[in-house]
Amino acid sequence: MIVSTRHSVTTSRLSAFALPLICVAQLMATLDVTIVNLALPAVQTEFALSNASLAWVIDAYTLTYGGLLLLGGRAGDLFGHRRTLVVGVLLFTAASLLGGLAQDESVLLAARAIQGLGAALATPTTLSLITTLHPPGPRRNKAMIAYGAMAGLGITLGLVLGGILTEAASWRWVFLVNVPIGLLLAVAAPKVLPDTAGRRRRLDLLGALSGTAALTSLVYGVIRAGGEGWDDPAAHTALVLSVLLFGVFVKVERAVAEPMLPLGLLRHRTRLGAYLIAMLLFACLYPSFFFLTRALQDVFARRPMETGLQFLPIGVGVLIFALATRRFVPVYGARRMVVGGTVAAMLAALWLVQLDAGDAYVTMLLPCLVGLGAGVGTTFVANAAAAMTDVPEHEAGIASGLLSTFQAVGGTVGVAVLASVAARVTEDQLADATALGLPAEAVVHDAVMSGFARGFVLAAVLAGLACAIAIRTSPGRSTGPRD
Repeated sequence: MIVSTRHSVTTSRLSAFALPLICVAQLMATLDVTIVNLALPAVQTEFALSNASLAWVIDAYTLTYGGLLLLGGRAGDLFGHRRTLVVGVLLFTAASLLGGLAQDESVLLAARAIQGLGAALATPTTLSLITTLHPPGPRRNKAMIAYGAMAGLGITLGLVLGGILTEAASWRWVFLVNVPIGLLLAVAAPKVLPDTAGRRRRLDLLGALSGTAALTSLVYGVIRAGGEGWDDPAAHTALVLSVLLFGVFVKVERAVAEPMLPLGLLRHRTRLGAYLIAMLLFACLYPSFFFLTRALQDVFARRPMETGLQFLPIGVGVLIFALATRRFVPVYGARRMVVGGTVAAMLAALWLVQLDAGDAYVTMLLPCLVGLGAGVGTTFVANAAAAMTDVPEHEAGIASGLLSTFQAVGGTVGVAVLASVAARVTEDQLADATALGLPAEAVVHDAVMSGFARGFVLAAVLAGLACAIAIRTSPGRSTGPRD
């Protein structure tokens, strides 16, 4: 009896550490999406990279991460969520060490690709573990709030840490900082998380191959088009191949007895709406962060640390509004919270259209950053819970993987499309100036900022579309217990 009581106490203590560990894993995975951004100029200088090669420091991660997320989600369901999380974290950690010690371009790009693979395995399991460990009710609501806050905070904290580490130490520390965190997670996970054994089922190999290949072709085609232009033959080939492979994937999933992606997950109105909202919001946020970091560093000549610290209000906004959402969702419903968050992001993007080097930080940039933080903190929390509505436990991994996939693809497509539009606007203005006999140096600032302004307008439109979908699909006021 004494032994049993001690075991119960130990189990209770371990379960208390489960959610913090899951949140740290989610934070580490999302942190790396943006932490490298402010280190790019230093990486380019050290390795003498061309602009095309430099872009692949970001794209190598995005390509493997976005392309393999569905496979990572299903791996958790098949082989166990804890085991998949540990494998993903170890891969991510080893790749981070390799990237931090890289002495040439090829090793760095390989490390980024392996980081993407590790994150694709780890990220879907974090949300699925929450739904597995916590039944519907107040405890799951609190866990979802923490998860949503970490997802948004990781993206913004990456910008802050990237600038500080690059300037105070070296660009290598944006990779090396992951190593102690990853090792701690890998050691602690078997002791803290329960062993959620995978469900015995056939592996849908053809579905896994066609689905992964379709996503990879889509991400590659968009990245290629964003860098080389939308008339690039390789981009066209990849995008057409992606459409064909998606057709094969859907046909396979309808035919097999145990599909990798049960298509019924997409027939649920609330879940599908949550996936689309996540895609559109990331397609708004990633380009906005991209344009802001470019404007502050390249146009306004801010140092990496200064640029990073100026993004702090986004992180503060994420935490404040995530906590507020916990109280407001049971009162006002998820729909109003998601609508409020997407409207905040839309207004912030529109406000940034006026951004100029002469503007005061407090009166111009600060309100926009707080608005983006409000949008992220509010929407992520309410939307993450909606994405897991009525999901069976044995499909939690793939449902979580779907949410992460929509987010990753939305962010990748958003940056590629909006950045190419911005670049075209800048090129057209420079060409017009040259035709009028004006020196390019005299108008380059205005031309670049005009391109960014067009990008911010399109980002606001995407947030507006997310708002419209939320109005039609998000659940209304909750009748459950208020926690």
